[in-house]
Amino acid sequence: MHANIVQSSVLNLNHHAVVSHALASIRNENTPPALFRLAMRQVGHVLLSHATEDLPRVEARVKTPLEETSVLVRNADIPLLIVPILRAGLAWADLALEWLPEASVCHLGMARNEETLEPITYYNKLSTNPFDYSKAHVLLLDPMLATGGSAVAAIEVLKSQGVKEENIQFVCLLASPEGVAHLQGHLPLVKIITAGIDSHLNEKGYIVPGLGDAGDRTFGTL
Repeated sequence: MHANIVQSSVLNLNHHAVVSHALASIRNENTPPALFRLAMRQVGHVLLSHATEDLPRVEARVKTPLEETSVLVRNADIPLLIVPILRAGLAWADLALEWLPEASVCHLGMARNEETLEPITYYNKLSTNPFDYSKAHVLLLDPMLATGGSAVAAIEVLKSQGVKEENIQFVCLLASPEGVAHLQGHLPLVKIITAGIDSHLNEKGYIVPGLGDAGDRTFGTL
């Protein structure tokens, strides 16, 4: 792993058989949008499984057909937020709701200035919701962690609402070493869950070897 990356805050699932097989299809430039979306969904299930495994739980009692027993359920007092970064993050929004049907979805629109590579926030649905953000646990969804600028900007928006840094999980398909190091340098308590960390960024800020534009390939707008 890249020398500037703190391994303890990154979960790289590239060793997983389902992830590596689906990622081969995702990387292939000849994969049509329908199969691209299917492979994204397959990887998303694995990533979200790990992103949700440590959510706060409480003990409850249920009665089975045989007897009453103790079970663990998610703590209903903890707000759960799914925050897809538009528009590529939408690829996993419905999938995340399957894992967390009680969660709220708060869209956040971030665009990158292609000249400066700096992020621009153009849509923010967070401030309109009456949550106790200080207790909230957040899944922040964006398939690509390239320069890290949009990720940092999005997390700063979440923090401005009161979300605690340690309660944010950034879920991405691919990351660059530069993007991971940038995010960790600004927000070291955020957990990064990814299907792979690629070689580097090119001069245009794209991940290499990467997969191209995740939003365009997901929605067939190439």
